[in-house]
Amino acid sequence: MDIVGALEKIVGPKRVTTSEPVRDAYSFNFALGKSFPLKPDIIVMPETVEHVSQILKAANQYRVPVTPKGAIGLTGCAGPRKGGILLDMALMDKILSIDVKNMKAIAEGGCSYYKLTQELYKQGLMLPMPVWYAGASVAASAILPSNGMGKTRYGVDTDLVEGFEVVLPDGEIIRVGSMAYADTDFGPFYRFINGPDLVGLFTKSTGIFGIITKVAHYCLRLPKYWSFHAYAFPRESIQDLTDVLIDSTAMEVFDAHVNDKWRWMREQRKIEPENYHFTLTYALNGFNRKELEGREESVEQICRDRGGTYIPGFGEYFHIQWPSASYYFATQYSPKLTPPPPNGVKTLGAFHELDEHIYPTSHFPEVYNKIEEVLQKYGVWDHLPIKPVFDGYPIKRLIIASQTWVRVNDHDPYWIKQFQDAQAEMRNWFVHKGGLYQQRMPPLLMPEYVWDVQMGAFNLTRSIKEKLDPHNILSPGLYDFMESAR
Repeated sequence: MDIVGALEKIVGPKRVTTSEPVRDAYSFNFALGKSFPLKPDIIVMPETVEHVSQILKAANQYRVPVTPKGAIGLTGCAGPRKGGILLDMALMDKILSIDVKNMKAIAEGGCSYYKLTQELYKQGLMLPMPVWYAGASVAASAILPSNGMGKTRYGVDTDLVEGFEVVLPDGEIIRVGSMAYADTDFGPFYRFINGPDLVGLFTKSTGIFGIITKVAHYCLRLPKYWSFHAYAFPRESIQDLTDVLIDSTAMEVFDAHVNDKWRWMREQRKIEPENYHFTLTYALNGFNRKELEGREESVEQICRDRGGTYIPGFGEYFHIQWPSASYYFATQYSPKLTPPPPNGVKTLGAFHELDEHIYPTSHFPEVYNKIEEVLQKYGVWDHLPIKPVFDGYPIKRLIIASQTWVRVNDHDPYWIKQFQDAQAEMRNWFVHKGGLYQQRMPPLLMPEYVWDVQMGAFNLTRSIKEKLDPHNILSPGLYDFMESAR
């Protein structure tokens, strides 16, 4: 029996295909494009953890690579770069339990984060809210990890993940963190069980250590009262704005976003005062009106003491109408708002992400100035009428994640190279300053020197991968760990 026959025996012939058109469809990847060999050889759709276990055992027997795929467009972490099996987890999408009293939820790995949050809202709970629509799967959100609205107070998704059910590369099924106690009377009530924190081994692992089949979250109580505010700051006040970001994070506002003016000029939104350069938007909440009013007064004082100018109505526009329909309070408030003006700007090219950086909030001025300097050096800053757009969001622990979107003429090889050269210089500077990246891991368009400042951790990761996956069948090529030894 060949590998296809073995897979059909496990999940049934209707859940396995080698069809060329289907394989072509799965090879598209909106983040990686077609620059990688992303086309899988076989598509398989498991429905149970036992299916996943048996598939991995068969893959080991036939030495066939396996790459798991989540709920939306990405074809797994880095895609099936070595071909083989693409494991589409779409059928493993059940919400298994929501414990309202203890504020816990368990969902299968293929369940979309959006689907889980919508069900939690109905029961008076929430998770930090994703800004995408259909939603990445809960497994993908945990192993990348992803950000959602609410990270300023609660952190990224992994801060609220308490346990996993995982199928290891050899097919063994294990449970770590709170999931180890999922079948007991007390249930999955605490991440830090007896022994080391193995949940941390799988978070941000990008899928090389095992396939996540269940995720246990600690949920949040959904506050009743919400409000939205925005302040403008001039360019010369970037240090004052940084202090505001630090103080806002320390006082645990629900969400904060900082953008430069180029974003709003692109949308043709007029903002006062005219000398503004940055906008800072807030989402605040409270379990009673007095708590909310106290947060509003604190935010107002923090911003005004450092030169911020209030922008009436802008906080509502940003936090309600812009993000997505998955945002809880979009449906609560958006009917009261005026739609944004149409975008009348005509340009060639598309936006490309310079990078998604993570760094201490205190270094925001240094990073922003460097981005501007590098893009000006390579002429990209003035390449098209639309300037590069900066978007930053402070996260608890006084760090900030930011991304810069650059409009580049895709039809001109010269400007593509200028952008890539600017990106390479920015990365070299940022990595050696000690910066981190939100999602991208080698070889996802990242140079090897991203590991230079953490080589000990890299080598330990490689050793764990080799022990868990001696045949290198799970997401091979993601780190290219084994290539030099073969």
